[in-house]
Amino acid sequence: MPTQAASCWPTTPPGAGSGRANAGSGRKDYGEFKAWWSSTGKLLEAAEWGMSRVVATGAVSQNEMVDIECFDGSRKTILNSAMPIYDADGQIRACIAVNQEITDLKRVQDDLVRVRNQLAALSGAALSIQEQERKRLSMELHDEIGQTLSALKIVVETARRHCKNKTLADYMQQASEMADTLVSDVREIARRLRPPPLDDLGLVAALRWHLDRVARAATLEVRFDAETLTQRLSSDLELGCFRIAQEAVSNVMRHAAASCLTVTLEKNNHHLTLCVRDDGCGFAPESLFAELNHPLGLLGMRERAAMLGGELRVRSTPGQGAEVQAIFPLGG
Repeated sequence: MPTQAASCWPTTPPGAGSGRANAGSGRKDYGEFKAWWSSTGKLLEAAEWGMSRVVATGAVSQNEMVDIECFDGSRKTILNSAMPIYDADGQIRACIAVNQEITDLKRVQDDLVRVRNQLAALSGAALSIQEQERKRLSMELHDEIGQTLSALKIVVETARRHCKNKTLADYMQQASEMADTLVSDVREIARRLRPPPLDDLGLVAALRWHLDRVARAATLEVRFDAETLTQRLSSDLELGCFRIAQEAVSNVMRHAAASCLTVTLEKNNHHLTLCVRDDGCGFAPESLFAELNHPLGLLGMRERAAMLGGELRVRSTPGQGAEVQAIFPLGG
């Protein structure tokens, strides 16, 4: 959206030259105007205007966003700039102030920020509901369906042992083996939905459990280091960090063609840093801009990090592997 044309006011500081100072050149004159810093809402004192600071110290101000009250009572937003003009002796000879109205642009920016915050809140709520449903389904699969299948296997196995018909007994043996497979499959699905170590033992144990399973199923070397993380974290942080690591590791398994996967957790007084690094095929950095269609789930990982006040960083070079780093702030 285009901004309105800028207005420019040259003025002469009091005492400069032989003529009187132009109107508006002194600090007192700025007290006639009501203005507020856009970022804080704090009322501007007369001495805080850019022109006042130029007159007092020669300090240049550039594009300071200010809300002003017009003479008709309406409010507008401007970018206020001011700079000195020096004479041959290095003394301030004159000053120039430039005000550019950006009211409509500021309104659009505020609307975008509000919509972005609303979308972030909705995304956070959706992820929270998703995790609640995963936990509920995991418990139901393990406690109800899993136990029912286990009971079914016992019944079939008991019937097989008492069956006199060999053909029928063979069918029962097959049914028992199928029930065994179903029990294993249901438990595996339940574990994927909500890894048991995460709630009971914490992030480090859950990641070690997950990476051990990855190492057994894949033909790559898996390394894990979390020596600096010796205490439990908040449940939300542990869950978010685990899900980001889980997605990043899954990406390596599906796309990287790597021979080595390294996952590290590093904690200091202020931050927790998760790093997932591989030596695979990598990808071009420009492909990150197509996030909505990107197969690597980067948008979801970034949303999870943002929900926890953190940030996601991705570095990659074709043929030289990739690194996904999530940095989370720690309270205190």
